[in-house]
Amino acid sequence: MSYVEKKLVADIYSFFLEYLYTTRMPIEEKKRKHKSEKSEKKGKSKKQKTATIVEVQPAAPVSTTPSSSFSEMVVKLYLHLAPMWAGKIMDGINEQLNAFLMKYVPEVDGIILAHSNVQLPSNKGTIVQDSPFCHFFIHVKFLVWKPKKGSQLVGRINLQSQDHIGLLIYGTFNASIPKSRIPADRYEWRVSDEEEVESDSAEEEVKEERKRSQYGEWVNKTTGTAIGGEDGTLDFTVDEIIEANDILTVTGSL
Repeated sequence: MSYVEKKLVADIYSFFLEYLYTTRMPIEEKKRKHKSEKSEKKGKSKKQKTATIVEVQPAAPVSTTPSSSFSEMVVKLYLHLAPMWAGKIMDGINEQLNAFLMKYVPEVDGIILAHSNVQLPSNKGTIVQDSPFCHFFIHVKFLVWKPKKGSQLVGRINLQSQDHIGLLIYGTFNASIPKSRIPADRYEWRVSDEEEVESDSAEEEVKEERKRSQYGEWVNKTTGTAIGGEDGTLDFTVDEIIEANDILTVTGSL
């Protein structure tokens, strides 16, 4: 091999090494960094629980109506109170109880709306090994929203489309009535006239905003009136209850 050929091979090899370290190596480094960050986040997410439900008992019914979606539950909790709450125990207990509010809790099979009547069976707590936390039991009453399949609920229409009707229950919880569960012999989708949609009347826009889309609304075939009436409320039957990300979504039918 001549000198020129050797020089050419050496140059090509040098170029290849430079390319490897300037392109491939940073990519591998980014992969390792990303994997490390994911592991760190996963570790952070596994925080120690500060309260554990160990026993649930039904309390007196909130309503005499059998189909009421509200109930009260007396719950026994095992708390782990941090040293920062020494001397202000009730503040620490309320802080932990507030973490349950407006979330779906499997142990009570519903969303906890409020807590009350906190009782401490003992005035002493336990410190385990080298943990600085104080461990003790409490009893508390939870107000729980747990709709039942087949029950009747009332929602206010906040969205309409040709595929479904969206509602808010008590101004808070989401519900949906898909097209397949809207009786075709009683209701139909009526497309809005363009002129009506683009009306300059502020009063009309306020009335229609809550119950119709720019494309139309569901109406009664017989009377021609908009579904939900003047106040936009609608009675429906609970068909499905879906829990995801600590919240409940209700699917219903007319």
